[in-house]
Amino acid sequence: MHFAGRLRAMQTRAVVFRSDDLTLEGQIIIPEQPRAALLLCHGIPGGGPPDPTDEGYEGFARAMAASSFAAMWFNFRGCRGAPGEFSVSGWRTDIDGALDAMAKTPGVGELPRVIVGSSAGGAAGIDVAADRDDVAMIATLAAPATLAQMGDDEQALLQRLRNIGVIHDPNFPPDPNEWWADLVGGAAENAIGRISPRPILLIHGDADQIVPYPHAETLFDRAGEPKELVRIPGAAHQLRRDPRALDAIIDWLDRRLARRGAGHSGQVTPQM
Repeated sequence: MHFAGRLRAMQTRAVVFRSDDLTLEGQIIIPEQPRAALLLCHGIPGGGPPDPTDEGYEGFARAMAASSFAAMWFNFRGCRGAPGEFSVSGWRTDIDGALDAMAKTPGVGELPRVIVGSSAGGAAGIDVAADRDDVAMIATLAAPATLAQMGDDEQALLQRLRNIGVIHDPNFPPDPNEWWADLVGGAAENAIGRISPRPILLIHGDADQIVPYPHAETLFDRAGEPKELVRIPGAAHQLRRDPRALDAIIDWLDRRLARRGAGHSGQVTPQM
């Protein structure tokens, strides 16, 4: 009953913002008396048929809002009907635009801003957080240390992204070598060390076949304090649908917001 009451109190608002010359759209769910504003950043879509049981990032946002966190989500350029083509620097610009839009949203603009990013969205979020002091904390789910070590060379990765549907223009990128250099240079492993002393949470499944668990260990080793790494036994890649990952995010937010900078640093393995 208490949970249902909180759901009724939530407001859902549309958010429209500019990123380069693109117009991107998202939504934000705002509960009563939100404690922080979370920007939920998705990863590269899988390319397969949608799962009818998956509530997507709206479901993820509702789960966070039920714990008194405002949560915004949007589609990156090139994804799910959004205009544009995938690039690492482009996704970074999209996050910048989304953060700026969230800061202007009534009722959440003065709240601590937290990036919660999945996979490539988490990697891009790390790169953004390293250069934006208005990001109070960052949590990632299955983030790669670098997209350049995912088993593809430049041409193979470009073709895979075309097949998935996040690159549509056959003439993009105009310079593949420059696009690849942008991807290598924007790797999370190069940026994560600049986030400290703001808190970092890394969550990763040890059965992830898309972004193997050693990526999380690389990021953890390169991050400054305070940092936490949560290893989810038997978990695959899509951690936003794993209750253990959601519990880990909420527990971390509760501890960090209660006393900024408080809590332990180290590696954690939740119970099955």
